[in-house]
Amino acid sequence: MSSAFKRGIERLGQRTGELLGIDTGRQIEVSEEFKDLLFETDHRHSATENVHAALLLYSNQLLKKKDASDHTKLKLYLLENLGSSMVRLGAGLPKDSPYGRAMRELGQAEERMSEQQIEFVNAAKEGWVPSLQRSLDDFKEYVALQKKLETRRGEYDSRLVKFQRARKDNMAVEDDLRTAQIRYEDAYDDLAKRMLEMQDNETECLREAFNFYQAQLAYHQNCVKDLNSLGAVFDECLKAKRAPAAERHPLGRALDSRRAALTIKTGDTPTSARFPISFGKTASTTSLSRMASQSTPLKHLRNGSQQPSEISIEVGASTPDADAGPVPQVLRANSDNDKDTALPGKRQVPTVSARRHVPAPPTPARGQRRVLRKAIYKFHADELGELALEKGDIVVVTETIQNKWLKGKLVYSAVSEKNEAQAGVEGLFPEEYTEPCSESDLKSLQAADKSGAPQRSASITSAPATAATKTAKTCACGCSDFVPNKFKEDRCSKCFHDH
Repeated sequence: MSSAFKRGIERLGQRTGELLGIDTGRQIEVSEEFKDLLFETDHRHSATENVHAALLLYSNQLLKKKDASDHTKLKLYLLENLGSSMVRLGAGLPKDSPYGRAMRELGQAEERMSEQQIEFVNAAKEGWVPSLQRSLDDFKEYVALQKKLETRRGEYDSRLVKFQRARKDNMAVEDDLRTAQIRYEDAYDDLAKRMLEMQDNETECLREAFNFYQAQLAYHQNCVKDLNSLGAVFDECLKAKRAPAAERHPLGRALDSRRAALTIKTGDTPTSARFPISFGKTASTTSLSRMASQSTPLKHLRNGSQQPSEISIEVGASTPDADAGPVPQVLRANSDNDKDTALPGKRQVPTVSARRHVPAPPTPARGQRRVLRKAIYKFHADELGELALEKGDIVVVTETIQNKWLKGKLVYSAVSEKNEAQAGVEGLFPEEYTEPCSESDLKSLQAADKSGAPQRSASITSAPATAATKTAKTCACGCSDFVPNKFKEDRCSKCFHDH
């Protein structure tokens, strides 16, 4: 116990001197070759740990499954999820769709590459990862030997310093020095031997790295093969000639036929004689656009008579303004006999057929009925956003809230002082405090508010009277104290009613 304690104190003093820069008389030094080998081994150790961690991160990331993008609650690999999404898109398109075919082929290729990727990653995890793990286990032994060498070198240094400080020969000190030297040399030899063995173990690590390379090369070659096979598919899809959707789809043909049925042909479209038709400066036989058939002339009743007449459009030979060119003129025949009469210098133009009946105007859309509620109890607004109600208030409902609460806007207040102040106020109120109300009830209440006061009694005469006579009369409101109004005749200054 005492010897072990002494060795500990000696190592502590030696280490303290090294940290403080005090020369403790260390004389044990290693060769430069050993230092180079030690540095190389330390580098090999740290770099192997980095490669092992990176390989695990790479393999685990490729083997990680995520939720499928189609919300099926399935766990899929990333590349597998992409391929299945493409296949699903292509399967939903028509069979003759080039885009659908390309999506199906590309999605299947992505799924095959996902399977090959899984095989490659599993091969790497079963081959190179365990080899790197074995190398890290060997480095653990190397670290333990390195610590052992440092400990024994400290003991050897302390024994050597003690031996040098001895004034006379001391066999015990000499024996301790010799024992410490032997222990240090044994640790030195073990560490050097272990570092050399670790260099020889490179062959196994090299073989596993080559296997990883072959697996990765095979994976990428298979991917390139699958992708190259898609080149011909994309070429065919890009060169495919496909008719427009309006021609190949039954719905498109039905729309074309309906459009053709609704389209008015050029020769069957009526032209109104009220709009001017532009002509050239010289008379010609140019036909009217949108001409109706000549067999149906446009007829009307002239001057309220029962005799129908025709409207024909003729081109004048000349006009007072020579630069303006011929101007179309509308001539009305007095009778059917005038049809065969042709004026000299005039060119007859085919008559215009009757217009079609004017369609009836569309029925205006009826506005949505308001939902009115009338307060049957007084409601106090205790929280922000609630609508205070008095008994008799009418509210238009704008929104239905849960738990039998409604949101509405006050349109009528039973308290006259609140009519203008709270008109249009919106808030929440309980449904059970109100009852349904109709528009007629609201209109009657609003009309009563506009009238101002109850109608006067029939016994009150409208003839002017003196102040004494008006004082004897009774007002409609029940008061009998009449004070004449200086500004309005027949008005009371107290109740502002007619007396």
